[in-house]
Amino acid sequence: MVGAKTKSGLPKILCLIGSIFLLVMAIFHGSGFNYVSSAISETNAEEFLKEIVPVLFAHPSIHLIGLAAFGILSLFLKQEATKILMLLSFIVLTDAFLAFYLGGILPGILLMIPTFSFAIAGFYLKQAYTGDHAIPHN
Repeated sequence: MVGAKTKSGLPKILCLIGSIFLLVMAIFHGSGFNYVSSAISETNAEEFLKEIVPVLFAHPSIHLIGLAAFGILSLFLKQEATKILMLLSFIVLTDAFLAFYLGGILPGILLMIPTFSFAIAGFYLKQAYTGDHAIPHN
């Protein structure tokens, strides 16, 4: 039986927050595509690098859009959403660690928001579907 946690809408709100953050980050990152393309074309780098760097730059934006799509998809699933949300939070957490590793403090911090949003939503849904009411609800 589904508990009051899913009826409160909190997991859905958290999924929306996480997905919106990922979409905004994808748009912001993608907005630099023209700058990167023109900057690399003006260098004396090899032609191969001039062709591949813009594609490699676009890849994280596409990746973030795909992850956001899975966050949106989880809104339409029931108990299966918990597995997707936990995997999604792990993947976004990995992206955050990579951002920190590359020196991107702000992107790393911003990626932690959807990480926690998806993880908390998945935790709440798991508790609701397993009948464990360890989390007090209002």
